[in-house]
Amino acid sequence: MATYHGKNAAVYLAGASGAAVLITEAAEWSLDVDHDLEPDSSFGDIWETKLGGLFRWSGGVNGNFDTATAGVTLFDSAIAATSRALYLYPDRAVTANYYYGNVWPKLGIGMPMGRGTFALTFDGDGQLYRQV
Repeated sequence: MATYHGKNAAVYLAGASGAAVLITEAAEWSLDVDHDLEPDSSFGDIWETKLGGLFRWSGGVNGNFDTATAGVTLFDSAIAATSRALYLYPDRAVTANYYYGNVWPKLGIGMPMGRGTFALTFDGDGQLYRQV
């Protein structure tokens, strides 16, 4: 197993053409995996027990605003009528290790006096896969 430094991470998101495009100015990504928990206790129990239910995943990508990716690819994906393919690489040099699935993206753009930024959050649409 290897420990990764985030400097070589990468994010690809399918744009209007359906082809996955590198989000060149991405500076951070996160991934959260969760599932439903339903109480399963009955009379006489002194500790709560639970049943695991449906899985879900979500996350986000933040970075510097640029007209090529944030202005076109991310915007087109955020207003698409269908979910889009997403690929998250901890290290772009290790192309056999990544997470992927379809997402429903939501886009936020900030344009302060300094550097412009984007924030893309997403909810998974179906299963999250891990390639190792």
